[in-house]
Amino acid sequence: MRGSRAAVRGRAGWRWRAGCTILLGLLSGQPAMAQSASPEALKAEVVYRLLMFVTWPADRELAGRPLQLCTLGEGRMDSALQSLAGRPIRHLTVDVRPQARADQLAGCHLLYLPTPQPALRPVLADLPVLVVSDVAVMLEQGAMINLQIEDGRIVFDVDLDAARRVGLAISTKLLRLARYVRHQTTSP
Repeated sequence: MRGSRAAVRGRAGWRWRAGCTILLGLLSGQPAMAQSASPEALKAEVVYRLLMFVTWPADRELAGRPLQLCTLGEGRMDSALQSLAGRPIRHLTVDVRPQARADQLAGCHLLYLPTPQPALRPVLADLPVLVVSDVAVMLEQGAMINLQIEDGRIVFDVDLDAARRVGLAISTKLLRLARYVRHQTTSP
């Protein structure tokens, strides 16, 4: 029994290290990948890798239920994000679905917003939904992770406080890779 647990941990550790290596490669903007894939496809791949470093409350990560990646509106990222459907994240499988209305967001794990949506802030205020965008002002508009292209690389900023307010945990391993982490420190 001990040997089998060590083997499982070894395989999981190998997958985690491979995921980190791929994420680092995507963030560094490797020329070979950049030539063969569109910016949207690379951002979608980074979104997938980011999901490996986010933990939702236990009742949202139940085995057998999909990890719902939702999009709102017709954005340039929709088809790139569709390529993530069926891929595994821990014990979950990614399901990508467009959302027509804000009242359908409660079942989402991640919401990709292609444009600012100020009316969604109160709707998302208490939902454990990771809000991701690639529009520069979105970190100020409620996004928790914002993807940008800088010097030919995909970089990201994180609003850690916003993620924690809704019960999401973002790994420090991911935070170390971020260009900027917004985190208010409180005085004792």
